[in-house]
Amino acid sequence: MTAEPSNTFCILPWIHIYANPDGSVLPCCVAEHHIHMGNVQENSLIEIWNNDKYRELRTNMLTGQRSTQCSSCYRSEDRGVKSVRQDFNKRFDKYIGYNKLTRSDGSLAEMSLRYFDVRWSNICNFKCRSCSSTYSSSWATEDNQNGNNKKVFIFAGGPSNDLLYYQFLPHFENIEEFYFAGGEPLLTDKHYDILNHLIKIGRTDIKLTYNTNLSNLKYKNQSVIDLWKQFKQVEVYASLDSWGLRAEYIREGTEWAVIEDNIKTIRRELPNLNLQMSSVISAFNLYTLTDFLDYLFENKIFSVEKFWPSFYNIMNPYYYSSQIFDDKEKAKIVKKLSSKSYGRYLDSQIANVINYVNNGNYDPGLKTKFKIETKNFDQIRNRDFESTFPELKDWYNNE
Repeated sequence: MTAEPSNTFCILPWIHIYANPDGSVLPCCVAEHHIHMGNVQENSLIEIWNNDKYRELRTNMLTGQRSTQCSSCYRSEDRGVKSVRQDFNKRFDKYIGYNKLTRSDGSLAEMSLRYFDVRWSNICNFKCRSCSSTYSSSWATEDNQNGNNKKVFIFAGGPSNDLLYYQFLPHFENIEEFYFAGGEPLLTDKHYDILNHLIKIGRTDIKLTYNTNLSNLKYKNQSVIDLWKQFKQVEVYASLDSWGLRAEYIREGTEWAVIEDNIKTIRRELPNLNLQMSSVISAFNLYTLTDFLDYLFENKIFSVEKFWPSFYNIMNPYYYSSQIFDDKEKAKIVKKLSSKSYGRYLDSQIANVINYVNNGNYDPGLKTKFKIETKNFDQIRNRDFESTFPELKDWYNNE
């Protein structure tokens, strides 16, 4: 493995550029979303690639200085949890030597993209509790119905994504991994344009990675399964935080029976596809995480021997984090999380969650905010927190 230049270095600003549905550019998808590197609706990709903010970011990373854009990774590392920065450095370690191509001002002579992640639009049929109208058109519709003036559909490239798409197009020959997330990627036009283009130019050897709610396997006249069959390496992370009514509460729009059927269809049609799970670990599912895992294994939705889920410990909104629990409640949660053993990988993931819980400082103000937001959305969406999460009922009502 190539040695990293510093303990703040991340390979992504050398091989990747990320764009949100509103056109804002960030160093990556978990960077601080209020600190933009630029906007693809205002400047070209190459102009943003070497602008003042990117040059400063690369310089900081080479000299060991922390950048505010990357605070989420530093917070994870400070709490003893593996960060996205560390993960990408491991995955793309063969490119860490690119740091030597950096000019003294932090600029790069070439834009050598190897990893692709663009959120083309906010089109989504779900309204997940931890989301917003920026990433969900369904959220925006709901906001408008409740007196908030939100544009329902937003597109990274402005009125049309075509101009942005054609800026990326020349790089498709060199990109090694395409990551698709949302909005909902399986309901996104440009996702299908990209796959069809890759098939046309013979780039079916690349890796396709997804975070999807897995509610739809067909879009317009195209079957995503038929397209996936033509690629050598496809990795799908189903965005699942819980099961049954709990899943339908956390990720509004979920029909749990449909999700289970779609998982079975994928396993039948594409036995070699790597189907995994991506879970946002939050106040809603901390206490029942092991119950959820038991359900998945007992109902043969996943096999414990081939199950390598990704657990993302929620940092924002802060009022959904473990910081809303006092020490007494955290002790109960940790005891429950520690009660099961599933094997080396899963146990290590759960250990990271336990570490996250233990290192979170209780903030009663965040608990108050949690209750306000929960009651608000329960009323709007005709849900009931206490009946859906009975294990948290006493905590919820304890002032």
